[in-house]
Amino acid sequence: MGKQGGEFRFRVSDAIVVPLRGLMLRLRLLEGTPAIKDLAGGRRVRLTAPSGESRELAIVAHSVTGGRQTQKRLDELKELDVLVAEVAGATGGSPVDIGWVAVGPISPKG
Repeated sequence: MGKQGGEFRFRVSDAIVVPLRGLMLRLRLLEGTPAIKDLAGGRRVRLTAPSGESRELAIVAHSVTGGRQTQKRLDELKELDVLVAEVAGATGGSPVDIGWVAVGPISPKG
C-alpha cells in the first residue's frame, strides 16, 4: 500500500439529512490516497456540483451507521460516510446531492 495523505477527490454517492446533526454524505473515492486524519472532524472539503456551483463544508464527524470508519476500511472499500455542516458565513444555494465532487484536504485559514 502506498503512502496515505495528499490530495484526494471523492464523488458523493448518497446525501441524507440527519435531523439535529447535519448532512450525511457517502463519499466514493475517485482519485488519491487520503489519510483518514484528513477527513476527521473539524477538517474541511470543497464540494462542487455538476453545474459548477461550489462551497466549502466542515466535517463534523464520521458516521458509524455502516461500521467504524478506519484507514483500513477506507483503503479497502474506497468509501467513507461523513457528517458535514456548512462553514460559518457560507452562502446558500443548491443542496449537496448525489453527483457532487468533494476535494481536499483544505488547509486551515490562519
